Amino acid sequence: MEVPEPPPGTPVLEVGDDLPAVWGFVAAQAARHGVLGNRAALMVVAAGDVAAALARQGSGDHATVGVWPQRQALVCAFRAPEGSPAPPGPAPRLRDRVEVSSAGSVTAIRVPLIP
Repeated sequence: MEVPEPPPGTPVLEVGDDLPAVWGFVAAQAARHGVLGNRAALMVVAAGDVAAALARQGSGDHATVGVWPQRQALVCAFRAPEGSPAPPGPAPRLRDRVEVSSAGSVTAIRVPLIP
């Protein structure tokens, strides 16, 4: 999977070190796009893993996260500052349930909406 670009006007949140804010933002954006229940929860958990890793590295203050629908999936992309490595993906326990791609300073998580 290649790293997708967000549509114009996609809301973003600065990651920082406030994990509940990231969880709430990702959950709200998922709901905004009609994604609820297990699929939304999976996205929130995967996004939380990435946000926690960014906070541990000390680069969360300069990273952003955005969420948008794309071809029967929900995408959540974390962008580190230009020139920084891509944020780490979610924990291995989730790798068989989500698609992860990284390029440049971006890591994207994709949750298929159709089983």
